[in-house]
This record gives sequence, structure tokens and C-alpha cells, in this order.
Amino acid sequence: MEIIDKYGYLEQALEFIEKNIVSGRGLHKTAIKTRINEDLLKNLSSALSGFSEKTFVTILHQEIEDRHSSVLGADVEISGIDISLETQKNRAYILMKLVCDIVVDSEKDDKINLDIKIFSKNEIKIL
Repeated sequence: MEIIDKYGYLEQALEFIEKNIVSGRGLHKTAIKTRINEDLLKNLSSALSGFSEKTFVTILHQEIEDRHSSVLGADVEISGIDISLETQKNRAYILMKLVCDIVVDSEKDDKINLDIKIFSKNEIKIL
């Protein structure tokens, strides 16, 4: 099963994470926009230090395969992503809502929605 990001949605979301959170630049502006305490965002930025896009995509790929073991030759086409910053128990995290189509022989077979919570480079929860 291959993940296809035809429109670059996943790429844009990962660029947002790298540019606005991991690098730590602009956290003050981000804190104002999201109304999340800047210290919580600094902690998130620190926890994401060393975040690997490749590792993230590998985890995502494995989770999709585990949840949707369908016909051989099926592909996963990303059809939308919504990304936001949220808090839970005085801890900031990235919430990524991912919408994907399962495609078999160029025809949509199924649609899946995944909520991905990223608390740190080592703590990624896919719901």
C-alpha cells in the first residue's frame, strides 16, 4: 500500500510543523493566533526537536496498513488535511485530521479519516 500525496497536503502540513513549531521561530505570533500559552508551545517545540518526517510517514503508513488491510495493490490518496494546535492537561500538541481515499485500480474503494495527535517526536497517537 502506497501513500499518495497528489496535491501536496501532507507535505504542506509537515512544512508547517517544521517552520512554525520545530524551528521555534515565530512562537510568539503562533501563541497569539492560537491563544495557547507561549511556554506550552516552547515545550512542544523542544519535544519535537529532531522530528523526522520520514519516521512520521513510516508510522502513518504502518497504521493505515494495520487498520485497512484491503486488496493487494490498493493505494492511499490523501484528499485533505486540517492541522491545528490544541492543549490537553497543560500540554500543547499538534492535531492533524487526515482524510484519505483507498483506491484500487484507479477507483475509490473506501474513505478513511484519521486524527493524529503529535505530542513529541516519540509520542504520536493515531486515532
